Amino acid sequence: MRKVAEYTYQVQPLDVDFSDRIRLTQLLGYLLHTAGRNAMENGFGMEALHEQGKTWVASRLAMEVAYYPKAHEIFRIETWIEDYGRVFTTRNFKMTGGDGSHMGAGTSIWCMMDLEARKALDLKGADYSAFVTGIPSLIEKPHRLPALSGEAVSRHRVKYSDLDFNRHTNSMKYIEWMADLFPLSLFQQRNITRLDINYVNEALYGEVVEIYRHQPCDEACQFEMRRGADIICRAGMQFDGPFNLMADK
Repeated sequence: MRKVAEYTYQVQPLDVDFSDRIRLTQLLGYLLHTAGRNAMENGFGMEALHEQGKTWVASRLAMEVAYYPKAHEIFRIETWIEDYGRVFTTRNFKMTGGDGSHMGAGTSIWCMMDLEARKALDLKGADYSAFVTGIPSLIEKPHRLPALSGEAVSRHRVKYSDLDFNRHTNSMKYIEWMADLFPLSLFQQRNITRLDINYVNEALYGEVVEIYRHQPCDEACQFEMRRGADIICRAGMQFDGPFNLMADK
């Protein structure tokens, strides 16, 4: 059992974008992989849960990035469980470069879901107290994001390539759909320094997801995804400098 565990990774060529630096979605994917890897080593990973008809589902995530490593660079992710309650558990992350420099941090809130009923389970049915560290996140907890209004800026029908092993849209796909709504010129000038995402409902195969977008200030953008009247998720992206969506179209 490792309450605080560290894992070493190398950025692969398939992880990077045109700038030769790791994409936001890939970096967040490494965080989620780290969470799953540590959970598996401690006996409550996805495979063990699936045998019981259960799975872990992310409810809220936040990540701050100070540096995006290039292809073939080494980086490390440290992870630990801060707490757990009746429904939710908090897992935190620290990212460092191969030279030990600060790269970023993350925090995530999870619930356990019944795969058949598609409903959250009571975590008090199992004792995870031995894995709890009480160590707080290095960044602010995931922000509660506001509802958006107006017209949808894009629509996406969920396809085979969007699905993960839980048979719903992979959490990274939502972020890809959002990022694809920005012009390339924005990513040539700016980097995303913080991502917040609130997952509310699942998006399943064949469903149509409408995407809404709002720029509340010069350095941020908010998103909301809906399936009809149901909210799928809300997200916020903070950039390292000002931009104008209307001017950059």
